[in-house]
Amino acid sequence: MSNKHMEEANGWKFKRNRDGDKHEKNCSDGYYRTLTIRDGTEKTRGERRVTEIHHVLCVHACSDETFPPTFTQERIGFIHKLLAITDWDINGSGNNIGLPKKWAYVLDPGNTTQWGGLPCHQVDHDIYLDALELWMAENVWDKIEENKQQKKCEKMAPESVKELFECGSSEWKKFLKKRGTDHGGTKACLDYCLTGSNDPAKESVWHIPFSMACPESDVRRRVKPPAGASVARKHLLAAAVK
Repeated sequence: MSNKHMEEANGWKFKRNRDGDKHEKNCSDGYYRTLTIRDGTEKTRGERRVTEIHHVLCVHACSDETFPPTFTQERIGFIHKLLAITDWDINGSGNNIGLPKKWAYVLDPGNTTQWGGLPCHQVDHDIYLDALELWMAENVWDKIEENKQQKKCEKMAPESVKELFECGSSEWKKFLKKRGTDHGGTKACLDYCLTGSNDPAKESVWHIPFSMACPESDVRRRVKPPAGASVARKHLLAAAVK
């Protein structure tokens, strides 16, 4: 992206870039704690952060790079004009959710910090992003172009464009919350791993609620940690969930 474009974007009402830790300060949903859990293993001492704040509509997904390849410079220029007058901030509270890191399961297997029911930010994030970019192309960029062709002026007003992004944030946030509760949820699936049980009904799905991948069929398969593995010493799921 050229410097000229960046200078132009800085004057927009529409904010689609990360702004320091603004997204972290604004987050009030999900596993958004900034606390750390003390790691008392024999190899490491100190504290580790166990949460990360996730932009539901990611920075890259809202960039020009996700415009359909068929878009001409004229189409792109039109979208830029709409974004410039649309008051939406990618770092706003509605577009952010706190998700656990793998260390949350390692250091707090009992779920005392309430990471249960949410996928891991470090699992299949790339697949999530690929699906989101396709969704943005079809439901935001193409929709704007469709409204332009059909001369639906009311659909191109700043409030209507803002609604496209707000609806996207809401839809994908709901997906993440549902995924973390699928197949009994992350806490139940971690418990299943810790018991060393072998339930055929759970063997093929225990890893799914930890994944951000959409759809479920794209979730990468994982190998269950060894039965009886010490959570602290073996860093449970650090190797299995990757």
